[in-house]
Amino acid sequence: MQIVKLNFFKNYKIIYLTIFLISIPSGLILKNFINNSIYFMPKEYQLIKKIVNKIASKNKLGDENISFTITNGSYMSRNMKDLDLCKEDICWYYKNLNPFKKYKNKNNININELSNQAYLYGGIEAYAWNEIVWISKSTFRTLGVNEGFLGCIIGHEFSHILFNNHISDSLKLSKKITELEILESNKSKKKDLELNEKNLLEMEISRLSESQADNNSSRLLINAGFPKDTCPKFLTYMTQFERLETETDPKSSHPGYLERISSLNKFISRYEIESNLEINKTNKWKWRFNRDLNILIFIPIKN
Repeated sequence: MQIVKLNFFKNYKIIYLTIFLISIPSGLILKNFINNSIYFMPKEYQLIKKIVNKIASKNKLGDENISFTITNGSYMSRNMKDLDLCKEDICWYYKNLNPFKKYKNKNNININELSNQAYLYGGIEAYAWNEIVWISKSTFRTLGVNEGFLGCIIGHEFSHILFNNHISDSLKLSKKITELEILESNKSKKKDLELNEKNLLEMEISRLSESQADNNSSRLLINAGFPKDTCPKFLTYMTQFERLETETDPKSSHPGYLERISSLNKFISRYEIESNLEINKTNKWKWRFNRDLNILIFIPIKN
């Protein structure tokens, strides 16, 4: 009888051990699936995916991958600087922190609370860099469920990537500087082009690129079925919310509201929806999400 009981417990130990060993890889597989599944993404990423799907269904968005990341934004880095938690030249680290993660306190300051405040009090903020569209989490709170307004932001940053403005702007700047240097050489007293003049030229070219991105963003959205006045309405809303300048500052990288809205309205008044949109129905793409890297990737599939 004693032998039977020992065998019974021994067998159960083997069963429990087997279940435990099997559960470890199963648990890791499940965790990996949840972390990287587009079905378990934060709602902000779900909204990006929904809007880009609509835009891509009627527009060609190039052949290269385009990534999206959502971070804390500039309000976070300003708070960190004000609290002397970072040096000014490295506070951008906190600007780019993943707002969907939890962090340990620093110098007894609750980093997670600062992240919450950045979400609540931050504004509309986005830019494109190295094939990545960067958007602050506070942008989603500010715009709410207005898909058209968020679509204008996405389309605008898409455009910077599609047009590869960094290279084209650099070439334009070099050409203008060369032309000015030639003019300078005709003067009796030769001198180098002042740094201030170069900066003003750079800002002028940047403003042209911003207007171009506004126009193309509107084109993408109109093609996708959004109302024609979506992006002008967004530009007005953003100017009021962020209290942006209405007049153009020669030292600014962006046009003032009056110049910007005028350019956009002129483009829209002339724009006719492309007649060959039907060919874009064959567009194919897929999505990849990585929770650890805090990135969502739009991947075009070549036909």
